[in-house]
Amino acid sequence: MKKQTTAFHGSDLEKIEAIYGIKKENIINFAANVNPLGFSKKAAAALAADLSVISRYPDPSYKALKEAISQYTNANPENIILGNGVTELLTLFLSMIKPKKAVIVGPTYSEYEKDLNRMSCEIAQINATEDSDFVLTADTIIKNTPEHTDLVILCNPNNPTSGALHKEELIKLADAYQKSGTFLMIDETYVEFSLRSDDISAAALTNHFDHLIVLRGTSKFFATPGLRLGYALTCNPSLLASASSVQDPWNINSVAETVGSIMFTDREYIHLVRDTMEQEKNYIEAALSKIEGIKTFPVNGNIILAKLPKGSLTSDELFDILIRQGMMIRSCTSFAPLGDRFIRICFMSHEDNVRLMEAIENALKQ
Repeated sequence: MKKQTTAFHGSDLEKIEAIYGIKKENIINFAANVNPLGFSKKAAAALAADLSVISRYPDPSYKALKEAISQYTNANPENIILGNGVTELLTLFLSMIKPKKAVIVGPTYSEYEKDLNRMSCEIAQINATEDSDFVLTADTIIKNTPEHTDLVILCNPNNPTSGALHKEELIKLADAYQKSGTFLMIDETYVEFSLRSDDISAAALTNHFDHLIVLRGTSKFFATPGLRLGYALTCNPSLLASASSVQDPWNINSVAETVGSIMFTDREYIHLVRDTMEQEKNYIEAALSKIEGIKTFPVNGNIILAKLPKGSLTSDELFDILIRQGMMIRSCTSFAPLGDRFIRICFMSHEDNVRLMEAIENALKQ
């Protein structure tokens, strides 16, 4: 079978199934970045005990859900905008801001650029490099932001590098862009996986900077990609009013409302996920460090970026070898400017992580 050169997304299981003939149920997905522990048992039990929620309309004000998110993020409940996942919220805010000039801090998630291109927006990329472990300082980002930029998009922690700016740097960015009238949109999809999440989150800052927007979803950390629940935090009165006027009523279904109201307050589950991911992070970092020639970069979420040894397999070739063993990693060739030697791995169960590390080591020995 011809080796594939396409960088598959973690949700591309049907494509993998068709090309490789491997049932998607038999693939261990190290590319989807979803918490392997499954979603909150407390939330699952509550839903199972009251399935009649499906027959009820959700509260149009989503008061209980917003209160739960407020307690979880320390953001004011009136500054919370709910959406059908982060993707919908990204599109919503771009439609309201209508940027003519935007900056994307990279390398990062390609959907930002795709959405901006649909709007014929002029895009500037400010890319972190390997020399700095793929982390830029606030000063560097501000210095390289062109004049009259309407919007800056930052993924923090970054996907795919896992690098992160800390709160002092985030405050510096928020303050600078507040003064210039530039919106700063921070995607915090992976922040909750870190034991140091409070140090790298801008959520609480949304109470003070009205040109700051924070996006979060529940797919990754809370393991609920099928729930399609996301939320945005901002204190900008114009954006809040616009969102209220353009969003459909009941845009979040009653199941998402019920589950979300419980899982955001399930502290036992939240601590379990963070502790487990920290343990697996430590294991994978140590295991990769023992493989000759592999270079890894600092981790601030549930993903790790690794660079393969020069002259060895490319990331696509390693993907091909591993997928035939039922393990799917992410080749980073689609993340400009990363090349064909970078791979991204998310942390799964310890047993699966051990199997993957052994398979990578064996593949690179061939």
